[in-house]
Amino acid sequence: MWLARITLMILLLGSSSMARAEEDESVLWGGLQSVNWTRAEASTASSATALTAVIGARYGVDDFWELAAQLSGGANLTESTRGDGLGMASLEARYTIDALTWVPWVCAGVGVLARADVGDQDLRLDMAAHLGVGLDYRPERDWGLSFSARVHSPLTDPERSSGPLETTIAYAWYLD
Repeated sequence: MWLARITLMILLLGSSSMARAEEDESVLWGGLQSVNWTRAEASTASSATALTAVIGARYGVDDFWELAAQLSGGANLTESTRGDGLGMASLEARYTIDALTWVPWVCAGVGVLARADVGDQDLRLDMAAHLGVGLDYRPERDWGLSFSARVHSPLTDPERSSGPLETTIAYAWYLD
């Protein structure tokens, strides 16, 4: 009789679908970024720093994996190129470790990097790949703060560009 009860219990528990912490979760965020890169032009190298605003969204595919997209734009702060524009659009996959209030994650993705007044071009567009790490502080179920760093590698201009390195602080709205 005890074997029948255990078997019935296993069947009932096995057939129920368990809700996961990140699964089907939708998040919107907005924040500020510092973006730094180096550019080599005809035997000289120049560094640049830009301040950008960022917006993004992500979707929890399951308890560990998320898909995310972000769009950022701003202006160069470096003395020699002050005011020149910088924009980025990217898609990425994230692996999260939901540890309740603090949620660490890593990501990898691809995107487009747009820089104004690079060399003799008014606007330089480059495909880029990136790797990143982040930490979300989530004290409540409906909001959180996100801290992240991503290093980008321009795929269409690797010999003349290094970076950019992007650091972000953002406020997140959890829609579910």
